[in-house]
Amino acid sequence: MLARLLLFIILITADMLTIYGMQALDIAISFFWLETFLNATIMALATILAVRVLIHFQQLKPSVGLNAESLLLRSGLIAFAVETVLSLSLPLLKLSSAGFPTGITCGLLFALLTTVLIHYLLLQTSEITEVNHRSLIEKVLALRGVLLLAYLFSLSLFLLLLLNIYQQQHLTNIKQSITQEQQQLTLIRNGLNDHIDKAALDTRMLALQDNLQHLLIGDDPDAATRLAHDYLSLATIKPSYEQIRFIDEKGIERIRVDQGRLGPVVTQPNRMQDKHQRYYFTDAFKLSPGQVYISRMDLNIENGRIELPFKPIVRLATPVFDQQGEKRGIVIINLNSSALFSQLKHEAKNITGELMLLNDEGYWLFGRERDAAWAFMFPRYKDRTIDKYYPGIWPTIKTDQQGYITSPAGYFIFETISISHNDILDTVQTRSPSEPHRHEWKLISLASDADFSAAYRNMLPPLIMFFILTSIITGVGTLLYFRIQRKHLTAQQKIEQLAHFDQLTGLYNRNLFIELLELQLAQSRRKKEPLAVIYMDLDHFKPINDQYGHQAGDFVLKEAATRMREVLRDTDSIARLGGDEFAAILPSHGTRRQLSIIAQRVIASMQQPINYNGQVINISLSIGIAIHFKGQPLEALLHEADLAMYEAKRSKDVHFKYADELSTASV
Repeated sequence: MLARLLLFIILITADMLTIYGMQALDIAISFFWLETFLNATIMALATILAVRVLIHFQQLKPSVGLNAESLLLRSGLIAFAVETVLSLSLPLLKLSSAGFPTGITCGLLFALLTTVLIHYLLLQTSEITEVNHRSLIEKVLALRGVLLLAYLFSLSLFLLLLLNIYQQQHLTNIKQSITQEQQQLTLIRNGLNDHIDKAALDTRMLALQDNLQHLLIGDDPDAATRLAHDYLSLATIKPSYEQIRFIDEKGIERIRVDQGRLGPVVTQPNRMQDKHQRYYFTDAFKLSPGQVYISRMDLNIENGRIELPFKPIVRLATPVFDQQGEKRGIVIINLNSSALFSQLKHEAKNITGELMLLNDEGYWLFGRERDAAWAFMFPRYKDRTIDKYYPGIWPTIKTDQQGYITSPAGYFIFETISISHNDILDTVQTRSPSEPHRHEWKLISLASDADFSAAYRNMLPPLIMFFILTSIITGVGTLLYFRIQRKHLTAQQKIEQLAHFDQLTGLYNRNLFIELLELQLAQSRRKKEPLAVIYMDLDHFKPINDQYGHQAGDFVLKEAATRMREVLRDTDSIARLGGDEFAAILPSHGTRRQLSIIAQRVIASMQQPINYNGQVINISLSIGIAIHFKGQPLEALLHEADLAMYEAKRSKDVHFKYADELSTASV
């Protein structure tokens, strides 16, 4: 970690010196992009030099499979990318690197990000290398992830550059485009839909509660109390839920929680109401399982009168079914839409024009609060629709999903918010005649000619087209490169599979087993941990081939390999050395007694009969165990395990032998 800290200090010092050097050249005003890439290039060279010096003094080591030259190149690319992103982000955040606080912050961010990325992506962090530790799918997924990140990062970098160019040219006109206005409306639409979606999901969740099922069955006298408590908890967490109710199939409220002045309260049974004639009950009761009914937005009515102050409500309901599939009522949430309007007021700051929200009949829900909002709730004001104030535009807005209309009053830029159970949760796209009417809101921004800039409209489309074309071209190139590399990985994997794995059992072959044993021996010496090798040989395997055939013999070998995998640990390396001989490397195997238990488990698993085509085949196994000691070469370890295995074969009572026992016996 000392080397990483030293690299961090070098990078922050170099970045600070570069920032002040660029300020002395004073080229940012006319050629900010030149300063950005010149600064990034200098920092990439400084990073390469710093890493090269640290490698020379053996303070840094490349990760496995990465040579020093690749480490230097990739370190430079990381530094270049980080510095470019930071340099292009500053103008967008309306920050200047001329100030000392901003300069030191940028230096810290650059040094920190670059050091962290180099540490995790390029430097060696572990002491042992796993051979062929990733499957083909993992390699392909890793390649796809890297290429996708590289592609997205490149596009992000390119986008940052375009935004900076554009900001330098038309900073004061950036919010005056029809396209930008439409994008803002889309974001607002998504935000409003998110509120509705969350309430719809809660409604569906309430319909599936266990306590509700117990209430329907009638097998638990406390089910209603627990259900009311559940509703009370949800209303406490989400105060925008004005009411949460369960209404039975007769339209009678069974459980009801209301938001009071001091918080949610459970309504007493004597205050429950009959709702069987209300439109939301009849519409919601028609739905199928999983569908959520969403009502039109209106003002809350209590005891036949509009509640003051106005309380806009959207009702979400879904049918409730018992365990026999019978419809038993609905669960309904009254969503207080005041939070939606607060969000609209907040989002209106990002809109160039006047923001309005209308229902599907052209009445204002948001906007024109002084003379037209909620006019449909009052009989004498029902003529106050948008068509009265702006004649001729409503038919187009009502018919089209999105777009804009030019009129003497200005530009009406609109977006449709579709409120329907089909759009929220149900995957069925067609509706039957018995299903409720779909409700839509129209989100409109009214902007005058003075709000728009001709220069901005002339410049923005070419920049957007240029970015899209670049994205398509680079995306196609990235996809083609991915396909080429995937074919290469597939071919390489096949070669490695043939070279390192036994084709019958899928275990390691002898060559790879020797490589793994060399690595494990090296680690064992460094960490001073125990290491054991066990040789395994199937007893009387040749008669199986002679009596049942070679296919049966192959089946027995594969079954034996499977049982070895099940008994031995994931950290143990198992190989088929040839014929009916197997071997395994057991690092950190514990005590000698624990090692004996492992051998006994392997032997016991092999003694279980094997069923092959209705025939029972019995096999047994002999094991030789050699424990590595200091200074023992690899060949001697393997030879001793082999001798111990043959000694176990000759023994009639014991199926496994230790190599050191042979040495003691000979003495």
